[in-house]
Amino acid sequence: SMRDGITLAIIGAGSSYTPELIQGVIERSPHALPVAAIQLIDRDARRLDIMAGLTERMAAAAGVPVRVLRETAPDALSAQTDFIVTQIRVGGMAARHLDETIPLKYGIIGQETTGPGGLCKALRTIPAMLEIARAVEQRCPHAFILNYTNPSGVITEAVRKYSGARIIGLCAGIPSLQAELAAALAETYPDLRTYCVGLNHLGFVHRFRSGGREVTADAIARFFERELDEGQQLQARIARLVGAVPIGYLNYYVYRKLSVEKALAAPRTRAQTVETVEAEILAEAAKPDTVGKPAALAARGGGGYADITFAVLRAILHDTGAELAANVPSAGSVDGIEDDAVAEVVCRVDRTGATPLPVGPIPLAFRGLVQAVKAYETLTVEAAVHRSARLARQALLNHPLVGDLDIIEPLLEEMLAAHGLDFTA
Repeated sequence: SMRDGITLAIIGAGSSYTPELIQGVIERSPHALPVAAIQLIDRDARRLDIMAGLTERMAAAAGVPVRVLRETAPDALSAQTDFIVTQIRVGGMAARHLDETIPLKYGIIGQETTGPGGLCKALRTIPAMLEIARAVEQRCPHAFILNYTNPSGVITEAVRKYSGARIIGLCAGIPSLQAELAAALAETYPDLRTYCVGLNHLGFVHRFRSGGREVTADAIARFFERELDEGQQLQARIARLVGAVPIGYLNYYVYRKLSVEKALAAPRTRAQTVETVEAEILAEAAKPDTVGKPAALAARGGGGYADITFAVLRAILHDTGAELAANVPSAGSVDGIEDDAVAEVVCRVDRTGATPLPVGPIPLAFRGLVQAVKAYETLTVEAAVHRSARLARQALLNHPLVGDLDIIEPLLEEMLAAHGLDFTA
């Protein structure tokens, strides 16, 4: 039973993020989070073996008794499985490299979670995620999928609309920003609570409360009063303009020319950089004397990833009603976003899952941006499910970074061909 410890499955377990999760299990075991078994699932048997071996050594070195199971297909899921973390990457870094380079030829940023790159990643990934969702429906319908597969909000919306599986879309972006804000403002506002509105990778912390009152304007001013590095200066300019603190991904939208120039000037794509880092992580993980998180992980990014995972796990398991940012269907929480469309908002998390807290209207300062990207996301889900190039073109027509039909038609044709996606309708 769950009391003796939960069974946690990780699909895409060959990912370089896996040691973060395992470290998180170990640090919280058994008092905060009793985990009896970890099911590691990945189609790449070599990477799976490396990560399973490392997981066994990390657990043994920490004296944490956990069964480690390794499988190459979601068939391993069973009635015992309680939670499934999904972190798959269809096509690997080679596909990501195409997503990052092809749009640049057309003067548009190539990015794995938005624009033409995010579209193509979703088109490749949604069918695979729906297969996983169907396995969950059949084998462990009570289980929760905690999704990190990018683009997280789009993937979550697809699974919610086209399967009966329970899924919560997670991302470390907003929770990490909330933690940074709380730490920086702790002296003035020791009981600070922050709320967000937007979409995954298009999120804004737009409400700050302390002592039972709204302190938004003052909190934002104070947060940016310190010495700022270049990235923080870019963030501050947006925050002062719109009255909300954005996550870093906003740069792609509001510093478009700069983003494209930087990408064109970079000697390597992010995909190429990550490929090198991942090779180092895997080499280190494969060594029999490695019994902890590989040092090379620091260069991979995605910190805070374990924290939000276990915060959500704990809230569901212990039915706490904790307030945590997640990607869930709006269900009336955000005005102007359809009930079944996914938004990234603060939710109450308990044994029933994540229920969005009422947000109301999106601030007008960035409402149009959020709604345009939401239209792109929902059209992307439909394009993937119906294998429709026409719907994919409609998605890019709505995307604020694309929108030009003379670019959309050749760009999409080139990208679909590059990925071997045979979309007709």
